[in-house]
Amino acid sequence: MNYKLAAPNLIWKESGAPESTQFDDIYFDTQSGIDETNYVFIQNNQLAQRWLELKKTTFTIAETGFGTGLNFLCAWDSWEKSKNDDSTLHFISVEKFPLTKEMLTNALKMWPSLDKLSQELINQYPTICHGLHRISLNGGKVQLTLWFGEASDGFAALNANVDAWFLDGFAPSKNPDMWSDSLFKEILRLSDVGTTFSTFTAAGIVRRGLQSTGFTVNKVKGFGHKREMLSGVLENQDDTFMQRMSETTPWLGVRSSKALPKKVLIIGSGLAGSHSANQLAQRGVAVEVWDEKSHIAGGASGNPQGMIYPKLAKHDTPLNRFYLASYLYAHRFLSNFDDNKTLWNDCGLIQKPISELEATRFKKIIEEEIYPSEVLRQHQDKNEYFLPLSGWVKPKELCEKLLSHPNIQVFLDRPLRKLEQQDNQEWHAYSDDYSDTFSHIILCQANDSEIADTFLELPRTAIRGQVSSLKIKESIELEHVICHEGYVSPSIKEKNQHWLHFGSTYSLKDNNTDVRLMDHRKNLEKLNQILPNSTWVKKAEECLGRVSFRCMATDYTPIVGPMFCQEALKDKYGDNLRKNAKWKSKNTIEPLSGLFINIGHGSKGLVSTPLSACYLTSLILNEPSPLERQVEKALHPARFTIRRIKRSS
Repeated sequence: MNYKLAAPNLIWKESGAPESTQFDDIYFDTQSGIDETNYVFIQNNQLAQRWLELKKTTFTIAETGFGTGLNFLCAWDSWEKSKNDDSTLHFISVEKFPLTKEMLTNALKMWPSLDKLSQELINQYPTICHGLHRISLNGGKVQLTLWFGEASDGFAALNANVDAWFLDGFAPSKNPDMWSDSLFKEILRLSDVGTTFSTFTAAGIVRRGLQSTGFTVNKVKGFGHKREMLSGVLENQDDTFMQRMSETTPWLGVRSSKALPKKVLIIGSGLAGSHSANQLAQRGVAVEVWDEKSHIAGGASGNPQGMIYPKLAKHDTPLNRFYLASYLYAHRFLSNFDDNKTLWNDCGLIQKPISELEATRFKKIIEEEIYPSEVLRQHQDKNEYFLPLSGWVKPKELCEKLLSHPNIQVFLDRPLRKLEQQDNQEWHAYSDDYSDTFSHIILCQANDSEIADTFLELPRTAIRGQVSSLKIKESIELEHVICHEGYVSPSIKEKNQHWLHFGSTYSLKDNNTDVRLMDHRKNLEKLNQILPNSTWVKKAEECLGRVSFRCMATDYTPIVGPMFCQEALKDKYGDNLRKNAKWKSKNTIEPLSGLFINIGHGSKGLVSTPLSACYLTSLILNEPSPLERQVEKALHPARFTIRRIKRSS
């Protein structure tokens, strides 16, 4: 997989409109682009009337061909005018040749009436990189999901239920590859009875493709000089076809029939818990956070300074796609959440190899241009690479700010002692001298998740880490975070003193919570490798330190998603999976209704927890997922149980 994508080849008309030289076609009508979009897509999907009568909290539109984003902006504009304040608009679009931010800015200058929305889109527009990108707009009331890559691959990766399709893109005669059988099959998989579509074209390849999957297709008058266009609705779904398209590994499903949340309980106030609470609170959900410690982020998330550092691989795996998507999402989130950069700084990160093998890996990643230069590029030394979107964060202060939302109540010194579910509906949570009921619960207490193990065995390891802090007389001229065997961040000023934070030790099977002098010496030795200075090793007794325990799953992959009953999985699938590890089934089993987990982020929590929280929010609110389906399976809490069943054959 090469995550680097080519921007389109454009020529700009005198009017300022872009034209694709690859497809010899225009992006929009220069005289009446907005009117055309409103007629073809808004009017012929009956959106104004449907939004007026909307009885659910989410409406989802999916589009083929994001282009300049004009269709999205028109839909957003119409949605705002519908005054549907209690619901969320989700817009999903795919684009094989995404415009750069500069191209997008130039193209959207043509539509001053959409300028306010355009500017918000441009400000949040993602780095051009293959995969799924989730953007939150209008205070979370509009969610945009972009897939950069092949259209059929993008829709195949999606977990969503689409209400209306905008079948746009360049004309089928000029871009026939997009209108493939696989695309139409994915359109059907993502649709329900009642899903509508409209398209500017009346081409036979589009009409036949939609009819073959069960859509009723009507020819209607086209816009302007175009004689005809198509619109229609899915009136029924062929059971045989849908059976073939449905999930064949239902033990790794993620959706349940649980009603929307009333009050959500989150256990743990570290990065996973704080992000989960904040994302739900931003969407209007009432949240309580319980933590057994006496202060917020009392565990591994409580360090004074941490790195935004993804370990990007040269191989394409679901885990690598997760970390890449998480990295880009975390940067967008922090840029929007703390635009004054009081809690973080995207100063960039230099990664130095720790072995010849790692140096060879770095060289291949750079030479093969696997990632765009905005994500990863060679540093001055050919054996080093540079991550320009990385930097440092104050994790504890970030957690405190995330939890300061008015929809969140935080209760410290309140451990979770027991969980009981009542009639497969409400959860009853017990602390030492307090109990309450909740519609949904997310367990985010990392290593202290014994209650989760009563439902589903989740193998994980607590890895001891000691970080060191040294008061220095003046700021060290360090532009970037530097990683080698250890790491060091640019010094920060706290209470009129300059502090250098560095580390960290990595100790397996070590549960000692004391700050140790010998660990300061180890950290200073690592610091000396990065910033050579003969005096470092003499400063161990001047160091302050903090000990915490990273939570790492045994397969080095976070554990994020819905909880299941282990015995129910064994009873339903055990016999067949023991006989044949490749056995497939259509017989689904639902997750434990309303119970989720978000742990195992190890030392990458600053990168992975924001998108993980967004994912759980999508499951709880029954909205389109921001993760690829293969990534959902990689993170799935039941994966360990299924592996054990298969190995026991």
